[in-house]
Amino acid sequence: MDPYVYENSNVLKNKLNIRNEQELINIEAQFLIVGILDIDEILSDIDFFHLSSLQKVHYFLFQSIYEWAGEFRTVNIYKSEKVLGGVSVAYSDTTCIETDLKLIFDWTASISWSVSNNQLAQNFSRLMTDIWRVHPYREGNTRTVSIFMKLFAEAQGLQFNEQLLSKNAGYVRNALVLAAVEESPEPEYLLKIITDALGLAKTGFVPKQKTNDEKYKIIEQYRVSNYEEKPFTIGTNLNKK
Repeated sequence: MDPYVYENSNVLKNKLNIRNEQELINIEAQFLIVGILDIDEILSDIDFFHLSSLQKVHYFLFQSIYEWAGEFRTVNIYKSEKVLGGVSVAYSDTTCIETDLKLIFDWTASISWSVSNNQLAQNFSRLMTDIWRVHPYREGNTRTVSIFMKLFAEAQGLQFNEQLLSKNAGYVRNALVLAAVEESPEPEYLLKIITDALGLAKTGFVPKQKTNDEKYKIIEQYRVSNYEEKPFTIGTNLNKK
């Protein structure tokens, strides 16, 4: 039984006691917009090289609607992914979340986050993928990681076009799925949009069909611009990838 949802439903328990899934999604989105607009309030309290930074971002974004905002999940989760043929990414076990994040942030502190680093886009994509693969929260992981990466970039003095990611949320999530696969990962899709977001792409002629409005619509044979968020399933999935 999932302690995070109301009995006999997929609706997450929330401070407003909303029992309709679509209504909760709509309200959550409104709170998220407000949180994003005010996120600068917490910048002075964030150490971006410590896992607590991720907790502070999640808490700030979701504190108005979930009691467990900022707290690591206590249940294992999996989700069928269309781009993986129906299997799930192997998210961190609950017993490993804090340890996995600590290793990631230790690595982060060892990297030069400067445009003079010719591996900057690759490092940035790796950091985003590694945090996302842990999936430390019961809900709100992709949104939290995306906002965290925006703040992280700004803290390092980097330009980062967060609007590019938010406008192409379906692409970003599916690119993260493919990048996070343990066997035969495909990081090139995420790297493409991160390179553009950081302003590191080489300038030059861009074919009409490859404009920013169109080139993040399809991954392989899947039209990811039509991606619909599905709820997580609780438990251990033996069909993980």
